[in-house]
Amino acid sequence: MINEVKIKEMRMLVTPYPTFIDKDATTDDVAKMLILNPELKTVYVCDSKLKLMGGITLKRLIRQEFSELIPNNFEYFGALDFIGKTTAFDIMEPLVYVKDDDTLTTAFIKMYENDLDELPVVNSNLQLIGNIDLLELLTILIEKKEQQSGKKFLSITCNRPFSKRFK
Repeated sequence: MINEVKIKEMRMLVTPYPTFIDKDATTDDVAKMLILNPELKTVYVCDSKLKLMGGITLKRLIRQEFSELIPNNFEYFGALDFIGKTTAFDIMEPLVYVKDDDTLTTAFIKMYENDLDELPVVNSNLQLIGNIDLLELLTILIEKKEQQSGKKFLSITCNRPFSKRFK
C-alpha cells in the first residue's frame, strides 16, 4: 500500500514550493535563500525556464562558506574544490530527481542511496515543479500505518493550508 503512493499525492505536505535561484547568483544569495526558508535544505539552480540544472545543499554551502576554517591536512574533505568559486553555478551539484508519477518507494531509495534530505520534482521537460522531503515521506508512512491498524489516523494531509489548492 505504501509503495503505491505517488509523489503527486504527497509533495506539498510540508514544503509548498521549492526554492530556486539563477545560476549566476552569488553564494551569499544562496545562503540568504536558505536562511529565509529554514524548512528547506537545498536550493535548486534553474535556467530562465525553470529547467533544473543542479542544486546546492545546505551542507555543501556550509563547506563553501567555511572553507577557510578547514585545516590544510583535510584535503580529502574537498576543501580545495571551493577556492575561487562564488556563484551558484560554480558550487552546484548534479541532482537526482523524481517525477509526479514516481512512487514514495522510488523517492526514498534515491534519498537513501544519495544521502539526501529532499529531492526536486520535475516534469517531463525537467522543469522544477516541486520538492519532496523526508518529513513528507514520514508523514505518509505514519498515516498509512495508522489507517491499516484501524486507528484514527492523523489526517495530516487534509489539514495543510495549501493541500486543496494544488490537487
